[in-house]
Amino acid sequence: MINKYENLKETVAPNVFTQGQKVEVEIYAFTNLGAKVAINDEYTGLVYGTQIYDDYQEGQKLDAYISLVREDGKIDISLQPQKAQLVSLTAEKILEHLKAAGGKSWLNDKSSPDNIRKMFQVSKLVFKQALGSLYKQHKIVITDKGISLIEK
Repeated sequence: MINKYENLKETVAPNVFTQGQKVEVEIYAFTNLGAKVAINDEYTGLVYGTQIYDDYQEGQKLDAYISLVREDGKIDISLQPQKAQLVSLTAEKILEHLKAAGGKSWLNDKSSPDNIRKMFQVSKLVFKQALGSLYKQHKIVITDKGISLIEK
């Protein structure tokens, strides 16, 4: 049987991809560094373990983003969009979460990184930045007991 991943290109020429570009990936192996992925069924890339916020399986297909094309041509992949876009998407997820929960949530800027990761699949830093954005837009109130939607 032929391994469908053995013909993937290990390196890419400059300017084939741009940083932040959305690509399709399929996870094909896990290593001590993270997850090896097939990019657009043509190249191989790596998602570092520190960037993985969910349980993924080999064979799983996902939308991902070019994080970096290194000088040696190897490709680093992120499963999340660039930070500004990620903060904006997380803010939208928080609003959806609040609406579904009747306008209140026990999560706040003091919540544990594990609880935040389980609920929103992002780091605590991104979560706090999203909360800050919503707070500045006067969409939420942050208290010691959690966050609440501001009714208008």
